[in-house]
Amino acid sequence: MLEVDRISKSFGSVAAVTDLSYVVKRRTIFGLPGPNGAGQTTTIRMVPDILPPASGEIRWDGKRADVHSRVTFGYLPEERGSSP
Repeated sequence: MLEVDRISKSFGSVAAVTDLSYVVKRRTIFGLPGPNGAGQTTTIRMVPDILPPASGEIRWDGKRADVHSRVTFGYLPEERGSSP
């Protein structure tokens, strides 16, 4: 199970994600709908630690996600996009 607990991330004065929490149970399909610029890509990049959250915690199976647990995640963007 993936647990995202009160994560936040800003880029300078722009708050991309603010105090976001959600739980994704095993064997479920999960999406982050919203308009462009709403923080979906930033959120997804924080799960495998491509971008570290400024605050909050990400847990996998009840344990804080670390370099060892994150090898179970995959991230394949539709477009390359810009570097963080």
